[in-house]
Amino acid sequence: MKADGIKKVLCVLGGGSTKATGLWDRITKSLKENGIEYSEFWGVQPNPLISKVREGVAVCKDPANKIEAVLAIGGGSVIDTAKGIASGAKFSSDIWDVYLRKAAPPEEPLPMYTVLTLSATGSEYNNCSVMSSPEEERKIGVFFANRPRATAIDPTVQFTLPWRQVMCGAVDATSHLMEQYFSRPNETDCSREINLALQRSIIKSMIKIKANNEDYEARANFSWAVSVALNGLPRLGMSGDWNVHWIEEAISAIDGRTAHGEGLAVVSRSYYKFLWKRGIAKEMFEEWAESVFGTKNVDEALKKFDELLDSWEAPMKLADLGLTEADIPRIVRVEQEQNKMGVRSPLLPLTPELTTEILRNTL
Repeated sequence: MKADGIKKVLCVLGGGSTKATGLWDRITKSLKENGIEYSEFWGVQPNPLISKVREGVAVCKDPANKIEAVLAIGGGSVIDTAKGIASGAKFSSDIWDVYLRKAAPPEEPLPMYTVLTLSATGSEYNNCSVMSSPEEERKIGVFFANRPRATAIDPTVQFTLPWRQVMCGAVDATSHLMEQYFSRPNETDCSREINLALQRSIIKSMIKIKANNEDYEARANFSWAVSVALNGLPRLGMSGDWNVHWIEEAISAIDGRTAHGEGLAVVSRSYYKFLWKRGIAKEMFEEWAESVFGTKNVDEALKKFDELLDSWEAPMKLADLGLTEADIPRIVRVEQEQNKMGVRSPLLPLTPELTTEILRNTL
């Protein structure tokens, strides 16, 4: 930031864990040593809220604060919020309009930087931001004009993470890769091989992390694989099938208690069996089964996928998220409303009936 000539930043943070771990002291010491002033903006929550983005935008737009850049210190929720703030600070209207596709994002947002505390979303390496509006029961992602100018990733910062957060990060990254892999067209052999290798790398690292939360090499490899999983490289030449993410985002839109990774685990278990039983993407499934799970039998690979999620202690059913069959119509309604923003899957364009069946298979 000093090299970029930044004089003052808005530090965007979550609930306070960075203070407990000593990371906040390290960062503020570095800022002071480099002559950079800062304002603190705490309170970003999981399934981040557009209302919080609006608060941050107001801070940046106040000329008395002299904010020149945004520094996100946290995981995906904090970084996504920071992206919204950085763009909203240079946007003349309500930044939620950009998420709703009613307006284009500003071409020159405030520069932003990140210190990553949880490897999960890849937001530290891409320009996507996902935001929730509980009042409208919406959870929407948008691509802004800005990626982080620089990201600091210290694997030791993640040594103290609870296993649930590690699991959610692994599920999210694996879902990113699978949703990019199962796609049409899928002729780009190099992209496919990178994708499959990243899936194997995450699985390998997770085995080591589960055995030793402070395995530096495993943490470093995991962090790198998760970042690359959604930086655009594993999907070059492929369109991607994002149905799992959009169904989950409908779930967490109606119930903010649901962690993104937990919802993805439940939907993924159902969705890929759903595709395979209908004979969709047969060759892709066969390649995935052999490359990731070492078997040419796709049914066996799908069983191993379930066992993998079990070993990560990921939830199995909708009930594990505190939801019931009675919630399915509401989830379908929210998913279909978001569906109007454009078809997300070249493999299976979702209808209310299809989404309902996928969700019923999670009961």
